Amino acid sequence: MQLFQQLNELAVELQNKPFLHEFFSENQPEAYAQVGWLESMHRNKWLIAGNRAGKTVCAGIQIMADSLGIDILTKGVSKRFPPEKQKRSLRSWVVSDTEDTSIDIVQKTIVSDILGQDEAGFLWNFVDDSCSYTEQGGFKNGVLSFTNDSSIRFKFSTQKRKTFQGASLDIVWLDEEQPKDIYDECRARVIDSRGFIMGTLTPIYERLRGIPWLYYDLYLQRHQKNVEFHNWSLLHNPYIEEEAKQELISEWDEDQREVRINGMFVPMGVTLAFPGSLLKQVREDVIKPQSGQIRFNEEGKPELAVA
Repeated sequence: MQLFQQLNELAVELQNKPFLHEFFSENQPEAYAQVGWLESMHRNKWLIAGNRAGKTVCAGIQIMADSLGIDILTKGVSKRFPPEKQKRSLRSWVVSDTEDTSIDIVQKTIVSDILGQDEAGFLWNFVDDSCSYTEQGGFKNGVLSFTNDSSIRFKFSTQKRKTFQGASLDIVWLDEEQPKDIYDECRARVIDSRGFIMGTLTPIYERLRGIPWLYYDLYLQRHQKNVEFHNWSLLHNPYIEEEAKQELISEWDEDQREVRINGMFVPMGVTLAFPGSLLKQVREDVIKPQSGQIRFNEEGKPELAVA
């Protein structure tokens, strides 16, 4: 009874703070930016975005809200899971590259931008008392537990494939590109539970590895494999001043900008024969070809008769 009362208080608290939906609606020119991501009920969705575009915060909000059974946009009860599943706790994983990146990026973002640094804050009321956090070590035993018995376990791909086998999960969030064998194991973990896979990354090109595997295996085959992709840009982040954005962009080489600004699947570290700005201008200046017939007028001069 106390738990349901707490969840009701959480819904009221969120209802009194409608900033999230208003902020995203007013500041995002893309139809499928943060709002589209949070609204999507797709079971395998990926967020491909530039650096500093807010993808980690967005996915963190999603998995936290799911764990508490809250629809972060409507502030009501989440409908991402069927009613019978909403009555029980959810089991989730967040997978990072290494333990350090898990602690320094994902766990730190969840605490600083979602839960709040002050553990006396409102959302910390829904974190189980057995759960503790330090900036150096992250969450104790790599687990964030809630008072409704839901939990988020922080894992990393350097633990190797075997440690990802066997479990049945409701949600797996892959932060940045993980090895394909890790993805395959995580995908298998949510099949029987009809759970969700989420992925967030900036597709950084590595010369020795080439374009990320998921470009060929998921992105190009997204319709056949029923995978949903969302994309937005660093330029859509209103929390960063325009001057600061331009300073950051100016530090990136020409071949890096499409990836780091817009999250595009393009090679980096490859010297371009011509500047990207020149290539873009050439494309814009191209005149669409016309079809027609050449004929000679009465003066014997050729004329183009456009079809």
